[in-house]
Amino acid sequence: MSFKQTWKNLNLNRIAWLQWQGSLYFPFWDMVFKYPPLVAFNAILRLKSRLTGSGIIHTIGDSHVAPFIYRCPFLVQHISQATAHNLCEEKSFSRSSYYLDHFLTKVDKGKDAVFLVFGEIDARAQIYLHYGRSGRTASIESLIDNTVQRYGSVICRLRDEGYRVAVHGLPPASNKEFITALPFSGKPRERNEIFRVFNRKLGDFCRSAGVVFVDVQSIACDGQGYFNKRYLADEVHCNSRIVPFARRAIMPLLKK
Repeated sequence: MSFKQTWKNLNLNRIAWLQWQGSLYFPFWDMVFKYPPLVAFNAILRLKSRLTGSGIIHTIGDSHVAPFIYRCPFLVQHISQATAHNLCEEKSFSRSSYYLDHFLTKVDKGKDAVFLVFGEIDARAQIYLHYGRSGRTASIESLIDNTVQRYGSVICRLRDEGYRVAVHGLPPASNKEFITALPFSGKPRERNEIFRVFNRKLGDFCRSAGVVFVDVQSIACDGQGYFNKRYLADEVHCNSRIVPFARRAIMPLLKK
């Protein structure tokens, strides 16, 4: 085997191992400088859990898991480009259903909690995109209902399988125009309304299903419903100021 082929195989094996460990969030340089310490942090968190019997919050989701990195007792597992709409789809582009099921095998149902962090991509890009592609004939509310229903089917499946489930609500919408390759993306006020309705419907669904809903939007928005700069990490992500709020909401699920 040539050196070039050997090197290619090593890279493919490395990427496969990192994906299996839940490092899909990290691009190459972050893998080099950030991922090894995160592996160590997660290992210490698991060891502490075994020695003390304390629970872990398995935080599984898209890039909005970032504020919870290195925050006890959050163990972060990221699935790149995953959407709430396709989380129930076995053959989605991001393979989110496959990775979710794998990460769940590491959860101790007796003392841990599962914290699902999905939906922001749907609200910011996908819902208005499908609305535009329909020639603006489809109802935005019906598109939101469909996404919440599909996401909800996964939430209820986990609940029925005995997992202690919490759901991360949508962050507020950003009050700025995005440069995007999407043919339809909506104005800030249109996205703001999608975020508001989506978050309300998702919250109502979770509460009716007996699942903890972490309403991040309630603390991170300004008077007009847009992102409060105090909680802004970049143009779409929350910073770590939301962590204490989420921790207080989820901790009652954990074994004391």
